[in-house]
Formats: sequence, C-alpha cells, structure tokens
Amino acid sequence: MDDELAVKIEVPVELKLLRPLNLFVRRLMEQAPALAASEKLLDDMELVFNEAFMNVHDHAYRSGAKGRLSVEIILGSDRLEFRFEDEGESFDPDLISAPDADDPGERGRGVWLMRQCMDEFIYRSDTDGRNLLRLIKNIPALGR
Repeated sequence: MDDELAVKIEVPVELKLLRPLNLFVRRLMEQAPALAASEKLLDDMELVFNEAFMNVHDHAYRSGAKGRLSVEIILGSDRLEFRFEDEGESFDPDLISAPDADDPGERGRGVWLMRQCMDEFIYRSDTDGRNLLRLIKNIPALGR
C-alpha cells in the first residue's frame, strides 16, 4: 500500500470510550479518498469497528474486571485493516452460526456482520492468552 498510515491505541475496555474511538476512527477513515467518497462504506466500517469493540467488552472480559484492548488501524490507498488484540477469554468464531432473521433478540449478529462487511475476518488465540482479530477491507479505487 502506498502512503500507508498506521495508528495504534491501547485503551481499557470501557463503554465510555467507544464513542470517542468511533469518532476518531471515522475521521481517520475519511483521510482515504475512496472511503470518504462513500458514506455507506464509512458507515459500514464504523459499524464493524463498533461491533468488534463491543464483542471484546461483552465476551472477552465478561467474567468481571475489564482488561485492556490494543486497537491498530492501518489505512492505505487500497485497504483498511482493524486489528483488535486483548487478553480476555477466547472463542471459536466458526461455532457462531448465522443469525435467525425471525429472532431479533438473538446474539451472534456481530461476527456475522463483520464477516459480511469485510473481505477478510481472521481470528486467532495464542497459547500465551492473547487474542487477535484482524478485519480487512479492500477499498475500491475511485472511478472503478
């Protein structure tokens, strides 16, 4: 990627930080002309970011004290990548089935949504207790 921009932030996993993080991420994404040209794409990427943060909040640290989350945003002319790294509980995303459209209260929509919106969904849990979620979106060039 030409002119790649990478920003890494480490934060406590607290809901009060989600809104400021969303605003920051959106302004950062607006720096890529192809993303800035599509309000829908910006909205989708912001939603994916929000879902990933909420999954860490609700599931990785559900057993009590909230831990820390490292978020890296990598923005290039042809690609956007979010990397979420935590030390909470791990999970197997392949065990999460597609949500039932007839059950609006059903959980598991976040992973499904991330997979629908992103070109790559990569999750791994290391033996040292670190979980890494990489979400990659290929950005179409303007005029294509």
